[in-house]
Amino acid sequence: MLKRSIIEFIGIFLFATILAFVTNFFRSDGLPLLRPKLLSPLSENKDSNTISLQTLKGRYEQPGVVILDARSPEEFAEGHIPGAKNLPYYEFSEKASVVLKDIPCDREIITYCEGLECSNAEDLAFLLKENGYALVKVFEGGWEEWRENGMPIKRGEG
Repeated sequence: MLKRSIIEFIGIFLFATILAFVTNFFRSDGLPLLRPKLLSPLSENKDSNTISLQTLKGRYEQPGVVILDARSPEEFAEGHIPGAKNLPYYEFSEKASVVLKDIPCDREIITYCEGLECSNAEDLAFLLKENGYALVKVFEGGWEEWRENGMPIKRGEG
């Protein structure tokens, strides 16, 4: 009796797991199973691709500078740099065409995510460069440094 119950449990578990993967595969907003692995680092000279808080302070309101938040839409809605657009790294293939639609490839773009421990801003910068955007910088201090220094904050979806 116990052996039969265990076999039934394993069968139901396997069926549910397969059903979940199949459903995720066919959904237009399905979750990625694996995080895309970058084939190469952003640059050999990392310093040339980063921007400090001091520099960003003077640039974030300038016309022509695009700021992209690589965090999730939920994190973005909780607070972001004023004027920033949300382009989560994990959703690049689905959302890039909409978010980048009116942004020419020669425009200066600054990416950021949560902070020093988050690599999504650098990964997003890499994808942008792979797609023809040459003037891409990463604000490594990210949202954490921006918020901790009392900089202006915008809440909501933008």
